[in-house]
Amino acid sequence: MKAGRSLYAKGFGLANLETMTPVTPTSVFKIGSITKQFTAATLVLLQEDGRLSFDDRLAQYLPEFPRAGDVTLRQMLTHTSGIGNYTDRKERRDFFQSARIDYDSAALLKAMIDQSDPAFVFEPGTRWGYSNTAFVLLGLVIEKVTGEPYGAVFRRRLFEPAMMKTSAVDDAAQVVVGRASGYSHSPSGAVENASFIAMSYPGAAGSIRSTADDLCLWHSALFGGKIVKPAGLSEMITPARLNNGTLPMRPPSPDKTAKPELEPIRYGFGLQIEAFEGRRMIGHNGGINGFVSALHTFPDQRTTVAILVNGDGADRPDFGPRFKALQDAGARFALMA
Repeated sequence: MKAGRSLYAKGFGLANLETMTPVTPTSVFKIGSITKQFTAATLVLLQEDGRLSFDDRLAQYLPEFPRAGDVTLRQMLTHTSGIGNYTDRKERRDFFQSARIDYDSAALLKAMIDQSDPAFVFEPGTRWGYSNTAFVLLGLVIEKVTGEPYGAVFRRRLFEPAMMKTSAVDDAAQVVVGRASGYSHSPSGAVENASFIAMSYPGAAGSIRSTADDLCLWHSALFGGKIVKPAGLSEMITPARLNNGTLPMRPPSPDKTAKPELEPIRYGFGLQIEAFEGRRMIGHNGGINGFVSALHTFPDQRTTVAILVNGDGADRPDFGPRFKALQDAGARFALMA
């Protein structure tokens, strides 16, 4: 999509292997962590309303969480809080088992406390470390401040202004026209139905379903000034700095053959700020049981590309490089538009 106008939309492959239903441009996918920017935008709106501050301590809203008084909402939005990650379980089957049941807000908070082990992996503001737990907690902060489910707030303040007619916080019990089924690979390489996940469990870290067209409309609205004010958007796309004023650095690759060079991490509020072939690119990837996704905008060119896949590549080593190649091809196409 360029300047709010669709340039190209196409589906490839099958949305459901059992019914042989093809993917179309209107197929509905789970988008995983692309959800985080919607959570971040809602926090920006609530600060604009004067209902919270990015520099508030988590203890003001969720005092039950360990060391909540040591962490700010800003640090949680930028993954510099040090809060652990409940999806990093020692045994993957433990995560899958926990994900099979629905959680209300109280149960979800308890799960974040019990399953984020350790609760902190570093001191707040001293490093960068990806935390799904932090964004689940931010969804609970939204509910505490507004008195509504965060999904209702998303619908009213984000989806409707952006004209996103198909997007919603997902619920597996709902009948959704055009819903794509998600798939994984077994260790032997066979395609399997992805492990079931109750969508209350990823919470505001990864629970939205959407279409590629809706996601392009979202970035068109966000970067076009239709969602948050310019100062709020600036906050979202300004790389976070640590307590000492420096950009966080990416840890060395575990690949012993890779160069041990440290790279700065440029991450704002639920958005990664990058460069692609010399152009500024802002966006995020997503992954959840059975799905991977990517949404990136070249703001100077006013062009957005969204890619949604109903396979997560689990236990398939060539999946990551293939998906990266697909993203790069999409980005180059966007720059040519």
